[in-house]
Amino acid sequence: MRTAATASRRSSVVRHPARAVPRVGRRRPRHGDIAVDTVTGLLVDLRQAPDSVRVLPRGQASGRYSCLACGRTLELCGPRDHADFTARFRHNRHEIDRCPATPGYLARVRAAVTDTQALSERLAAAAPGVRIQAAVTATAEPEVMPVLALRLEAPSGGVVIHLPHGELSDHQADRILADRDTATRQWVLFDRHDGAHYRAAGQVQVRTRRQDQRIDKISPTSGQRRLAQAQFAVAWRDDGTLLLPFGGHSITYPPRAEEDWSGSAASWQRDWKISQPRPADDAAWWGLLPLPLRALAAPTLLGAAVTAMTDLEAAQSGRESYRRGKARERYAQQQSRLAAARPRQLALPLPADTAASPDSTISAADQTLQSPAAAALAPDPEPAVAREGRPRRWRRWRRFLARLRHR
Repeated sequence: MRTAATASRRSSVVRHPARAVPRVGRRRPRHGDIAVDTVTGLLVDLRQAPDSVRVLPRGQASGRYSCLACGRTLELCGPRDHADFTARFRHNRHEIDRCPATPGYLARVRAAVTDTQALSERLAAAAPGVRIQAAVTATAEPEVMPVLALRLEAPSGGVVIHLPHGELSDHQADRILADRDTATRQWVLFDRHDGAHYRAAGQVQVRTRRQDQRIDKISPTSGQRRLAQAQFAVAWRDDGTLLLPFGGHSITYPPRAEEDWSGSAASWQRDWKISQPRPADDAAWWGLLPLPLRALAAPTLLGAAVTAMTDLEAAQSGRESYRRGKARERYAQQQSRLAAARPRQLALPLPADTAASPDSTISAADQTLQSPAAAALAPDPEPAVAREGRPRRWRRWRRFLARLRHR
């Protein structure tokens, strides 16, 4: 005989058949799988390293574990010796275990952890002898993602790669600067495809080693400039490419003697120069030099960056020499055109007996313009004293005419 309770249970099973059938496949990550070990600063991911619970203390462990999303203290629960029990972190013991962060923020945190682990695997494949551990450099803030990191232990020395996801706050930058170890190389690796990390400023075309190359330019943020000034190796990543910045400074070549920068050559007078290996504080923009991403795990490959930046500096010197040569050619052509357009004066020959004497008051230019007939009728020059004592010819004719009138 069916009872009302039995019918109710059967109806609930019919209405919700998916609850009675477990899902088969890859288990989706939960917020209880990831925590931050505040003692070591490492990221504890029970999905990637389930055996890590064997060396970690159980329970709250004096507030050792904290949530990566909300920052609250977590509790590690679960026996170590039972294979059928999955260890996990939980927020509350006697209430519903739920992280107060929003579902969208939790999804962003999980994506950041997945991205960090993918980069770790890529670097481990490029350098098998390097030990890599995921860590947390700066914890989460309201609406600000936590800053994850990778710690590399290589024979050549330690390396810390800070990985901001989303906006990097001033407090997080202060935390990175305060907690850095000067004995290790410090990298801050931004995402090329993150709008908060990349501000495009066009491109610049250069010619190095007889090859044309286009380099992306960016406008760095105040935080990125601050990290670069603190001797951090600031860079960007684009899939398998590492983008190292150098400083670009706008310059105007000062004109020199016998150089003409007018007209169409005025644009050639404006150029840029490089500051490297780190961008200078007064750089107008940063250029990004592409290198293989594996250079992070193999510091010797960074020598290629130094060589490439040296080539850029040599290319700038070559551009200046070439443009100054063009300015000198333009000046020479301008002078030739002016000489051709200047009118020429015709010099007429003078008779031998009308040559100018040293005491003559007639200039050489007047003698040159004088006609041959006028030169033949002109009287012989006399000394200046005799010429002053003798009245001029027109005065004598005036006196002669006056005498005729009185008669």
